[in-house]
Amino acid sequence: MSRWYDKHPNLKKQLDEFKEMHQKVREPIIKEIIDLVKKHDLSLLSYEKAFEFPFDCNRRRWYDNDPHLWLMFNILEVADEALLHSVEDYLENRAKVVA
Repeated sequence: MSRWYDKHPNLKKQLDEFKEMHQKVREPIIKEIIDLVKKHDLSLLSYEKAFEFPFDCNRRRWYDNDPHLWLMFNILEVADEALLHSVEDYLENRAKVVA
């Protein structure tokens, strides 16, 4: 099964890391990504847009279990290439600082 971010190998690797990340580490990173979204395209955070995002009551996708991850993944799924590149750059630079 192909996921939308499988087409972006570097971003895929970085997003998959959220799966094992502790919530205290994950939350500030998600906040920074949402800040990037706000700067790039505030409409992605609109109330109306959120109703377009799929919600699986059975929570089959691993990120459906956390509302912040759910929001971030759904926003990035509809984001343009420029925003995805910004998020990828942010995550790469953050990983360099942590390492």
